Amino acid sequence: MTPFQVLDSLLIAPFRLPANPNAGLLLGICALAVASAAIGLGGSALVARSQRTRRDSQESEVAKRSELSYQALREGDKAAYLAQNHLAQQAYGNTLALATGRGAALLWPACGALTWLCWRFDGVPMPHLWRSAGPAVFFLPAFVLALWGLSRLGRKKNAAPSA
Repeated sequence: MTPFQVLDSLLIAPFRLPANPNAGLLLGICALAVASAAIGLGGSALVARSQRTRRDSQESEVAKRSELSYQALREGDKAAYLAQNHLAQQAYGNTLALATGRGAALLWPACGALTWLCWRFDGVPMPHLWRSAGPAVFFLPAFVLALWGLSRLGRKKNAAPSA
């Protein structure tokens, strides 16, 4: 058995649990959405942890350069204002690039799951929908809800007072 076949049999298992195919589709998509959201949140947390030092230095650089540019503006030094503002914009661009990495870590499991869903259910009409609708119609809202729910759960867990 190839690794892909093992992964396929693992991913299809929740879809086959209920006898009713509509219930199986709903259960499988919900299980896949929750798993994708959990893996994405974990990956995003790992990336954020690995970027922490760099992100903190870039954010402090943005604040410092921004304050210096405002100071130069108040003093009427246009050349210094433009130079500091340019440096602040560069540092801000670096913080956005770091945020893009965290966003990619959050979304890649959903992209993989959606690719598998589209491959596995290619040509299968989705229940209660028009003929051209695919599994993304069900998966994307479930994934967003799973992300929201797991992030809320994580916030409550972190906000709980320790004994």
